[in-house]
Amino acid sequence: MNKKVFYAILICVIIAGAIVIATMGLKTDITYSKNLRLDIYLGNEYTKEDIEQVAKEVFGNERIIVQQIEYYGDMFSITISQEVEEIDNKIEQLTNKLNEKFDLKLEKENITKVYQPHIRLSSVLMPYLLPIAISMIVVLAYVMIRFRKIGVWKTLALYVLTAAASELLYLSILAICRIPINRLVTPIGLAIYAIVITVITARQEKKLTTYQEENK
Repeated sequence: MNKKVFYAILICVIIAGAIVIATMGLKTDITYSKNLRLDIYLGNEYTKEDIEQVAKEVFGNERIIVQQIEYYGDMFSITISQEVEEIDNKIEQLTNKLNEKFDLKLEKENITKVYQPHIRLSSVLMPYLLPIAISMIVVLAYVMIRFRKIGVWKTLALYVLTAAASELLYLSILAICRIPINRLVTPIGLAIYAIVITVITARQEKKLTTYQEENK
């Protein structure tokens, strides 16, 4: 593919992503949006799959997260969006389904409701900003020393622009495709950053080797 075409597509995707973020915002997973956690003590040991099956029967296509709370498997939490309609009715259905499937005697009141607020994405990303900034400073310092013979400023610009473009592209794809922001998004973003830096460094090493051979 022609480089100009590639860069044009890249810029268009980033601009489209910026527009989506400005108008609609990023889509967040249940963990980061306003949610309701239902804590359920069952009294007997069950598997996460057992509870998930019942929860899906009750909540249908709604996004849910089922977690085992106690080590012995007798207490679970089911996290759902606060926007789910008729929550009290759903909880009653859940209680009946659990009683029916596992031969229990749960009451609706035995399920503890915990309303959890929306978590700002900035507070999620904040712990990563300082380590990323420090690593970038170290990388750029290394680049200035290692590749000074093949053009310091050009190489610095290559690192900064490529790293920034890759992360902006990643963010744009998340926004455009409405992929929910969850706990995996940040580690994947860091992995992309590390891969980009590694690839650029490998290419610059080849250029440096070629330059040294031509100027022996």
